[in-house]
Amino acid sequence: MKHVTLKKFLAFFVVFLLTFTQITLMPKAAEKSDKKNVVVYFPNWGTYNTAHSSISVDQLPWDKVTVINHAFFEVDSSFKLNSTDSYADFDKSFPHSEGWDADKLRGHMGEYKYYKSQYPSVKVLISVGGWTRGANFHAMASSSSSRAVFINSVVDFLKKYPFIDGIDIDWEFPGIDRKADPNDQFDKGCPGGSEDKQNFTSLLREIRKAYNDNGLSNKMLTIAAPSGYDKAQYTEPNVYAQYLDFINVMTYDMHGAWETTTNHHAAIYPNPNDPSGTSPVDIKNKYNTDSAMRLYRDTYNIPASKLNVGTPFYSRGWKNVVNNGGSLPGLFASANGAPVGTWDNAQSPGGQNPYFKMKELEKTSGYVKYRDPYAKVPYLYNASQGIMYTYEDEESLTERCDYVLNNGYGGMIAWEVSGDDPNGFPLTTLMANKLSGGSNPTTPN
Repeated sequence: MKHVTLKKFLAFFVVFLLTFTQITLMPKAAEKSDKKNVVVYFPNWGTYNTAHSSISVDQLPWDKVTVINHAFFEVDSSFKLNSTDSYADFDKSFPHSEGWDADKLRGHMGEYKYYKSQYPSVKVLISVGGWTRGANFHAMASSSSSRAVFINSVVDFLKKYPFIDGIDIDWEFPGIDRKADPNDQFDKGCPGGSEDKQNFTSLLREIRKAYNDNGLSNKMLTIAAPSGYDKAQYTEPNVYAQYLDFINVMTYDMHGAWETTTNHHAAIYPNPNDPSGTSPVDIKNKYNTDSAMRLYRDTYNIPASKLNVGTPFYSRGWKNVVNNGGSLPGLFASANGAPVGTWDNAQSPGGQNPYFKMKELEKTSGYVKYRDPYAKVPYLYNASQGIMYTYEDEESLTERCDYVLNNGYGGMIAWEVSGDDPNGFPLTTLMANKLSGGSNPTTPN
């Protein structure tokens, strides 16, 4: 009897120990209120560019947002956290720069320090990677020792700049070996392999543990996750979610000028008339916001409150669009290439315009605005020029906010804030006003 009792005790102790370990690695922020997340990316390069309203930290609608993701830092060749623009982030003079002595803060970091003193409840995270700066993720994550180099640099950074509230990992995408775009000087590509699946989980687990071990348990850890199920399958969302405060699902860029048929780049729901294929990837039915969010919630069993829905503050477009007539001309039409948007690299365009530019085009002769009654999003079509743009407007953003509320999701993430109209930030304001009531508990569809 004593031997059996001892075995039971040991089994109970092992279960307890494992459970306790998992609990201690869970983010502290998981204990927060029902308040919805209003997350915006801030582009550190925007300060140089009028197409980004020459945006600086002091222009941000601090009273409208809950989290600012500073884009971008990167994993450098030594596997350490590093800025992609040290001048803008640490040296450029802004209204609240502290001075030119070595111990004084300037650049975007100096502005964050000041505005965090004015808006202490707004979280500021450093986003690492992005589409063009993921070249070293794969190598860094490949071993515990190389992960430790990166994680130690993150810990050192957060201790040096205590007004920064954590990091956001934007690895696009683990498990996929993507070559650099030869027409984009900034695109470094993103190597990948099957080993990324476990290594990505290990990276997130070890960052969370490092937070806890270094008195940083109040710091946040989030990621940008793909909307495509065909990309998510190369990771372990059902495992890694426990280490994160929340997951930002990039429910945009689902279609673009890499295809020869026009479509919506951020449809909320599928359109049954979408001619996209269903094999080997079910683009027709799965490349929409609702399907992407259900993937993480229902397939990977992640609580809806831990998932943020993405919204694009920019367009994607096509040129040489063949007028296919019908009630929605220019949609699901043959096309070839993209017009050069104001956000584009002219050598590798995508028809990317900020929302405030799209508002101008809506009033420009030759452009007609249509709204897809199934997808619940708009597009612009200029039949004479053969140009079509897909984008988000205030009506579709309202629909997207309602979707978040009605399904109990955690909030929304916007790429990116300089695309909003600098005169009042109408999209950000709408998003904040719609989501400010907290959760709207209804049974998910």
